[in-house]
Amino acid sequence: MSVAASTTSFYTPPSPLSPAAPGTLIRSVKVTGVPGVPSGATVWRILYHSTTIYGADRAESGYVITPPSPAPNNGYPLIAWAHGTSGFAAQCGPSLFTSTSGGGPYLIPALARYLTAGYVVSAADYQGLGVADGVHPYLLGSSEGRAVLDATRATYQLNGLHASNKVVIYGHSQGGHAALFAAEMAPSYAPSLHVIGVVAAAPATGLSTLISIVGTPTGSQFLPFSIPTTYSWTQTYNDLSIGSVLTPSGAQFASTEVTKGCDTQLGAAIVAQHVQPAQTFAASAATDPNVLAHAKANDPGRVRTEVPMLVVQGTADGTVPPALTDAFVTSSACPIHDTVEYLHVTGATHGTVVYSAAPAILAWMNNRVVGKAAPTTCGQPGNAATLTP
Repeated sequence: MSVAASTTSFYTPPSPLSPAAPGTLIRSVKVTGVPGVPSGATVWRILYHSTTIYGADRAESGYVITPPSPAPNNGYPLIAWAHGTSGFAAQCGPSLFTSTSGGGPYLIPALARYLTAGYVVSAADYQGLGVADGVHPYLLGSSEGRAVLDATRATYQLNGLHASNKVVIYGHSQGGHAALFAAEMAPSYAPSLHVIGVVAAAPATGLSTLISIVGTPTGSQFLPFSIPTTYSWTQTYNDLSIGSVLTPSGAQFASTEVTKGCDTQLGAAIVAQHVQPAQTFAASAATDPNVLAHAKANDPGRVRTEVPMLVVQGTADGTVPPALTDAFVTSSACPIHDTVEYLHVTGATHGTVVYSAAPAILAWMNNRVVGKAAPTTCGQPGNAATLTP
């Protein structure tokens, strides 16, 4: 099946959807001609069972890419990839392999490097992306975590795939948030998976901190993220009303624009319509106990992660402020005795950090696969080390 071929039917789940355990593969199809995928690699789209945060069975989509080289005797290790912000509705699913603002489909950055090293890449679209299921629960950690873990379980069911039982979870930006939650959730939600580590590049953290400034002038820079976050939460949580977070005009803008296009279209609409924080967010949102409780529930680092962690953060990141990632490591992860290696990547931006740090990320993954003890920077000055590419 080529990228140019119609894919509508693939993303339409069976109706009714026969009940099955989360992570059960529904169907798969090989895809050819995906730009950016090295020659000889194999690409599948996958459709699999997952669950909503309330336990309802849902079909979700994703993709899998395997290396062109033969699998080793013990099978390929697996990277469970969690993508950054692509959008908030079905048409924004990365497994559609449509062009992004970067010029090609949204694949794991430095894909060829990981395939050459012998890793399978298993990637979730997340609920509501790819398969139509309302607004995507954006930066809602337990939803993202389910998608990542269930896509990984489904990957092992592909015919002819020879994968080892070793899984490293890796995510960037929104996907860093997803990866951290997936690693926290894995022992209870997907105990059959042998997760050996988690990598979070410029992860979205500190959502309860950001809630406190959403309606202020400082919150202007975060509108492309704060609007879909809060709107999608009101559409997902049964106990969070839209009026507790958004003004009537803010709710009208969100309901019209969030799912109209993908991430770049929403940003353009914010600029074109001169959207301002004070007119968008309810004055009480920053202090409403229920809003704050939901924000805190979506802060990673509230429970200990059992596997070692690598966190990388560009010092020139203008999207995820380095201070937020510093606070996550210093005030959340290290105090609860997570094993964290935290790298400040000198001069890296939000978009370049995943390329600048790729050699270090791959080396860290390789060391986990062969069973080497994981290093930690907790207790060092700033609980961090410096990586100068």
